[in-house]
Amino acid sequence: MRTRAFTLPEILIVLTVIGTLASFGIAGFASLREAAAVRSATRVVRQQLSLARRAAVSRRETVRLYQAGNRLIVETSAGTILGATSFAGVDPLPVDSVVLRPATFRFNPRGQAAPGSVYLFRGDRSVRIVCNFLGRLRIEPVRRLR
Repeated sequence: MRTRAFTLPEILIVLTVIGTLASFGIAGFASLREAAAVRSATRVVRQQLSLARRAAVSRRETVRLYQAGNRLIVETSAGTILGATSFAGVDPLPVDSVVLRPATFRFNPRGQAAPGSVYLFRGDRSVRIVCNFLGRLRIEPVRRLR
């Protein structure tokens, strides 16, 4: 009676195929993580902008959102800080950088704002959150030039 076994070349071919498939899977997984991080950061920034607008209307005073170092800060005209979010690569904003245009968003007591955009960057992905005159928000993907 003869036992059957795999030969060394057969085992090497199978390991090569498995390694190739695993490398594609890991690259796809990294892309999914990056997309999830940008979605999470987008949600948090939208919440901060909405908080600033709601606070301006409910408090009947001007509220501003601005960037200080690696944080986004929501502050009333009296100097009271209503919220702050860090974005230096840690939760809740796991992004590489955040850019505000203009540098400060102001919401008046009627909830209106000067139009502007917040750009979020993470790896090859980027998102633009646009705030219009009425304080309404819209999300747009941004194409980065290489």
